Amino acid sequence: MAVAGHAVHTTTSDATEQVADIAPAALTAPSLEPEVMQVPAARETAPELPALRRAVDRADAAARAAAYQAAVQNRLGQPYQAGNNHSLDGWIAKALGLMGLPQALAEGVKSIIMHESGGNPNAINTWDSNAAAGTPSQGLMQTIPSTFKACVLPSLADRSITDPVANITAGVRSMIAHHGIGTVMAGGRRDARGNYIGYGGAGCGTYNVNLNEEAPQLRKLWKNEPLPGLPGQ
Repeated sequence: MAVAGHAVHTTTSDATEQVADIAPAALTAPSLEPEVMQVPAARETAPELPALRRAVDRADAAARAAAYQAAVQNRLGQPYQAGNNHSLDGWIAKALGLMGLPQALAEGVKSIIMHESGGNPNAINTWDSNAAAGTPSQGLMQTIPSTFKACVLPSLADRSITDPVANITAGVRSMIAHHGIGTVMAGGRRDARGNYIGYGGAGCGTYNVNLNEEAPQLRKLWKNEPLPGLPGQ
């Protein structure tokens, strides 16, 4: 884009110089005979132009690629708006977007949710040990109140534990802190036979540390994903 912008802002003196280069030949031409108007003759006077055009295109593409990679690196963990429809896919997209995580994790998050709550944001577990202790697991990712409070995205802390987006952020942040991004990507924890097993961990004190440690993997997930809010991406 930088190359195109430079072309638009070419100064008047530059334009004058370019006109002066071609004007004498045009003014001194004796006639408009067919041999003067032959297109091949005009092309032969500037054989370097196609190569120059290709070089400019390559430079422009390289500049855009570099800007994209810089944006990926700089926005890791930064929030943006994504997923506005009131559906499971929309809630997941929104939660990942607010956490600054790539949408490549959506499939894994959805698999976890379907195992935990069947996709019901109001689901409450009334039979396990947490329920017996008076702290039942709730919401899409079946977090208990203490985990929700410790792990929910701070900007959503005033929302209910059964709020779909808030609950997803708490569950995902808890999983990253205690089991890593790979577990989220894989759709949850599995036993030796491949059966889904629940996730645990009440606090999220190591979330930011884990996010920094797994930054290279996260950037790979961003590689082929558009960056919301950046024109032309």
